[in-house]
Amino acid sequence: MLSIALNVSQTGIAAADFSLDVTGNNVANSNTVGYKTARAEFQDLFYQTLSLAGPAASQAGLGVSPAAVTGNFNEGATQQTGVPLDVAIEGEGFLTVTLPDGRAGYTRRGNLSLDAAGNLVTTDGFLLQPAVVVPPGSTNVAIQPDGTVTALTPTGPAAVGRVGLVRFVNPAGLLRVGDTTFAESPGSGPGTTGFPGEDGFGTLRPGALEGSNVDLTTELVNLLVAQRVFTANIQALTVGNAMIQATLDVTGRVV
Repeated sequence: MLSIALNVSQTGIAAADFSLDVTGNNVANSNTVGYKTARAEFQDLFYQTLSLAGPAASQAGLGVSPAAVTGNFNEGATQQTGVPLDVAIEGEGFLTVTLPDGRAGYTRRGNLSLDAAGNLVTTDGFLLQPAVVVPPGSTNVAIQPDGTVTALTPTGPAAVGRVGLVRFVNPAGLLRVGDTTFAESPGSGPGTTGFPGEDGFGTLRPGALEGSNVDLTTELVNLLVAQRVFTANIQALTVGNAMIQATLDVTGRVV
């Protein structure tokens, strides 16, 4: 039983370390545009049945294990920037981009720009989908709340494309691929495409960005909880080790 106690304490220490990693990453990204808070979730491990006699079974738990890292997809605060190609999504929806490996990625990081070929891209250089291409020599490029991209082209004012959105039944099931970008997974379900302001999709606010939705007060509390859990399990490990040593001194074997 004492050896079980040591193993249980070890799983508690590992869980506290895992929680600290997730919380620390949230704190580090508290100023990252479009970042969505991650949350560590845990589950208890199998139980060892000691006895089935009596009115209730006698069982000992074997510890804890990380179960998942889910996301909080509440909207972050909107920050006005005044930059024409910055857009904040107000309501449901993600921008769709093409990742380097060819997969579709989804992000709410709306600081867009034009590459050398006139393609509308994210700050990471990912091409927006559906593609929006501004003709060479155009000026006064702007994005409207309904996603329409306008520009003063060499032949006059024109709509040169439209920014689309995609939404998911369960955005918390999306896979994080970095750069505040997500990928579809079985947990998220397939995406539904549309345009800003239509069929329940959110609208775009030009000249603004959606900030991180990290609540620093909550994260600091989580840090303290992880620290206490770590300390308590270290103490349990120390006590268990002392009991094993005392048992060895008396009996010469571990119980």
